[in-house]
Order: sequence, then C-alpha cells, then structure tokens
Amino acid sequence: MLQRRTITKQNLKIAKHLKRYRKAKGMTQETLAEKVGVSLGWISRVERGVNAPNLTLLTKIARTLDVKVKDLIPF
Repeated sequence: MLQRRTITKQNLKIAKHLKRYRKAKGMTQETLAEKVGVSLGWISRVERGVNAPNLTLLTKIARTLDVKVKDLIPF
C-alpha cells in the first residue's frame, strides 16, 4: 500500500525558496540533482513540497546554489 505524504507549510516554503534560487542560478532540476548527488525525482518532490531535505542535503544544496542554508529555510 502506498503511503500518503502530508505536504506541510514548512515544506512548501522550503520548496519555494529552493526553486527561486535554483532558477536564479539558471540551473535545471536535473543539473542540481546531479551536483547534489540525488535523483531528479527527489529534487522534483522537494520543489513540490512533498519531501523535505535533511540538514546534510540542505547543506549540499546551499553550497551548490552558492547560498547560505538559512536562505533556504524560511523560519
């Protein structure tokens, strides 16, 4: 049976920030996924708010996008 995931407001905020910074760098989801070492599907799910990155992956994403981790976390 498939597990249904709850999309939270926090996940959607992270998604919004991630997508904005990725696009500002002119980077595709595929390129970001390759550089971070995750699947394209995972990046897609994060940008839709379905998944949220753990701190390790959030740090890798921030480094790849040349931003601070706090810029991706909207709290």
